[in-house]
Amino acid sequence: MKIALSLALLIYTQPTNPSVPEIISISSNFPVKESWVEIPKGTKKITFNVQARNTETVLFWLIPTGTGTWNERMLIGYDLKTDEQDNSFTLTWSIDRLYLHDHLYVQAIGEDTENDTLNLQME
Repeated sequence: MKIALSLALLIYTQPTNPSVPEIISISSNFPVKESWVEIPKGTKKITFNVQARNTETVLFWLIPTGTGTWNERMLIGYDLKTDEQDNSFTLTWSIDRLYLHDHLYVQAIGEDTENDTLNLQME
């Protein structure tokens, strides 16, 4: 009896919540080099694509690099789920500055939230 109970405890795994948002991927229409999206100088628009499961809304925040910059973040856009099969979220951002060395903070919102970042650099 003790052996069966011990074996059952070893096999048991914590159930996962299938409705928690999951960011599968984040990409843009520019190449990544050494973990930075390289945006050519003079670029006026950039498109971000997010694949996320169990997500109703994706928020796109621009945050300056450095420490303690969360309060300087700026919401640059969002995308909403259009139907139950929609796992694709997109934002085309009109770049309103001459220089970028920032983080794109992506926030997937559903019953909970999940976050990820993409580093942006204009050269």
